Amino acid sequence: MKTINKYIFLFFLSVLAVSCNSDGDEVVLSGFQEGELKATASEVVLTNDNSGKLVLSFMWNAGELANTYSQKYGLPADALKTTLQFDIQSSFTSAKDVVETASAKSYTGKALNSLALSMGLEIGQPAKLYVRLKSTIAANVDPLYSNVVEVTVTPYEEIAFLYMPGDLSGGWDKYTTRLCSRSGNGEYEGFVNAQQWNNFKFTTEMSSTSGITYGSNPNDLYTLDDSSAQWNIWFEEGGYFLLKANTNTMKWSKTKISAFAVTGEFNAWSLTTDVMTYDAVNHAWKVTCNISNTLYGIQIIANNDWNSKYGGINGEITLGGANIEIATPGTYTITMNLSNPEKYTYTIE
Repeated sequence: MKTINKYIFLFFLSVLAVSCNSDGDEVVLSGFQEGELKATASEVVLTNDNSGKLVLSFMWNAGELANTYSQKYGLPADALKTTLQFDIQSSFTSAKDVVETASAKSYTGKALNSLALSMGLEIGQPAKLYVRLKSTIAANVDPLYSNVVEVTVTPYEEIAFLYMPGDLSGGWDKYTTRLCSRSGNGEYEGFVNAQQWNNFKFTTEMSSTSGITYGSNPNDLYTLDDSSAQWNIWFEEGGYFLLKANTNTMKWSKTKISAFAVTGEFNAWSLTTDVMTYDAVNHAWKVTCNISNTLYGIQIIANNDWNSKYGGINGEITLGGANIEIATPGTYTITMNLSNPEKYTYTIE
């Protein structure tokens, strides 16, 4: 049996040589070095106007592996792996990794905006992204890192949808039901009224021939699958549900809504007195109640859970929104419509 002794060292901090002696052969792997990273811009202001244009490119030189006796010993020359790392902190403690196979990466405004929003950058606020190149050749060899490039990025509000062809939309060629990502960060939500065993899929476009189609993983209903092996997604039970889908983590979930209740000082903050009923024809929740005390306004609570408090102003309602103000005491019909995931609304009459 041959015994191989490996020696790993850095030469001028740029070349790694791995030498092995066996029966007189010497194997040397060179070209593993710290990459040099460059960017075409140091500041990018993103808008709808430049969403489809190339706004930023990264280029790098990560070295090229040369391996003597490659057919007999050692790592193949393509063992070098390069990864772009993005972080909002220069320490890269929570880096987002993007594996690359080329020596350059270009971003359209839309792609860079989605990346920035997924990392927590605020809409309309310039913030720094720190970028570096990580180079690896094996699990037992420490990675090398390039210089750090700083790019100031200002994201814009980007609304994206996941359409739901299938039983919920009235057919596999219909796209009337959808979820919304109000910041375009890959996290979608919406409310649906479903029947037991309703089948559907998620699509990024209103088409079966373009965009990405997500079904369920054959081994897990709640794991999204964009491969040809995907199954339909379905409801094991009927009811009114809050749906969430995350195309970053490839997961979706549903929360059954058993009740919405209007509460406030007028009914001693009761969650059982003024319970709303669902109008399936108009896709709205309604209740009529006598609001004799308008102090603090009203809130709408889902599932008797104070962590699911809905409020708002000017006819738009959101989770965690401000208490809805009532100008004068009286008998009011309160209607809440959650059928449009882009904007949930309420009326008070």
